[in-house]
Amino acid sequence: MDLHGSGFQPIFRNDRFLCALITHSGQYSYGKVTAVKRHMTSDEVFVLLRGSATLVTADPNWANRQVTQLHSGVAYCVEAGTWHYLAVSEDAMLFVTENNDVTAQNTETLYLEEPYEIFSGLSTV
Repeated sequence: MDLHGSGFQPIFRNDRFLCALITHSGQYSYGKVTAVKRHMTSDEVFVLLRGSATLVTADPNWANRQVTQLHSGVAYCVEAGTWHYLAVSEDAMLFVTENNDVTAQNTETLYLEEPYEIFSGLSTV
């Protein structure tokens, strides 16, 4: 495993869980967000190990958005079926775990009519 790679990097998998590291990549960038996702069969837990990260979650209509600046060492749970987007700094590393059954078939993507902007922990409507 290349700990200096970028994006989503699986580090452990068994019949129930997948554990991975997330580092900066285009998929996890600050700036204009054009799509968000939700996993229908699994909660997803993020723990910031270094750097900074911002988690945006929303209800099923992509309304009532909540922007959370993650703090190092704290676990943040995104419940199954919750729209979310994660933005990370270039020096960030996060631990993430979810059920091992998360696939493209049970993950939905919502393409936003108007981009949602996230600037280093701050967002605009």
